[in-house]
Amino acid sequence: MIPTYKIEDFPSDRNIDNLFKLERFENLSWPKNLVWPHKHDFFEIIWVTEGTFTHTIDYHDIDITTHTLLITSPGQVHLLNSPEKVKGYSISFTEQFLLTHQTQESIFELTFLEESFTKPYLCLGQAAQNELKAIIDPIIEELDRDIKVPLIINGLLLVLLNRIQRLMSKAHAVAADSFQALINKKFKKLIDLHYKEEPDLTFYADKLNISANYLNKIVKNLAGKTAGVMIRERGLIEAKRMLVYCNLPIGDISEQLGFKDFSYFSRQFKKQEGVTPAAYRKLMYKKYLNQ
Repeated sequence: MIPTYKIEDFPSDRNIDNLFKLERFENLSWPKNLVWPHKHDFFEIIWVTEGTFTHTIDYHDIDITTHTLLITSPGQVHLLNSPEKVKGYSISFTEQFLLTHQTQESIFELTFLEESFTKPYLCLGQAAQNELKAIIDPIIEELDRDIKVPLIINGLLLVLLNRIQRLMSKAHAVAADSFQALINKKFKKLIDLHYKEEPDLTFYADKLNISANYLNKIVKNLAGKTAGVMIRERGLIEAKRMLVYCNLPIGDISEQLGFKDFSYFSRQFKKQEGVTPAAYRKLMYKKYLNQ
């Protein structure tokens, strides 16, 4: 069985709540008894500044040279041949981290994250290298501070990803997504539109004109999790945003998110986060808003 690793499996002082991490690739702390190939449950962008090797992703071999950008999405199987010879940057982040301070619409515009299944790398010229380094350096500077501000890092990450999106768009001719990648993208958009009132997977499958089983198979193949989990996680992400950024009573937030039973909402939230919605709000106020 191919293992799936989390960000926290690669310890670093340059991280935000194990949702974001930026580290020099040659300084990465690898999990004990790391297994290759493996999967991640997070996005990873590796900028190879030195090294020539083979990157096997989803069982396709890609010859990598210096100043190549590698993009790996959650659920993809990958293998680095001789990673000890690689130097560069490793930038890891979860979709949850992006959505904490950004809208779903802004994330949808980053199509290269979805297209990593068909275009998983980009060769960087000198101008592109300078452009990206001008954003990476301030991120590192913020991560090295005693008191890190996640909002600043989140904003800089969004700038970095949009710059990569622009570079990818210039480098690759527009091509149709593979069927599965397209279905996965449409499913995410449908979730964003209907997750509050439609928890039933059949609803989304009908909208996409495929069976619920096939939809679940596609999502699990591309995202590494079931379609049902994707729907529930979207509601949880919105609940966390509302708890931090609006002053509505928690009961009202529960109702707006489609939970008819407040106690059920509270149980589900605690199951995922380990604390009640009220405790989470208090913790985040103190952490992000200094209240």
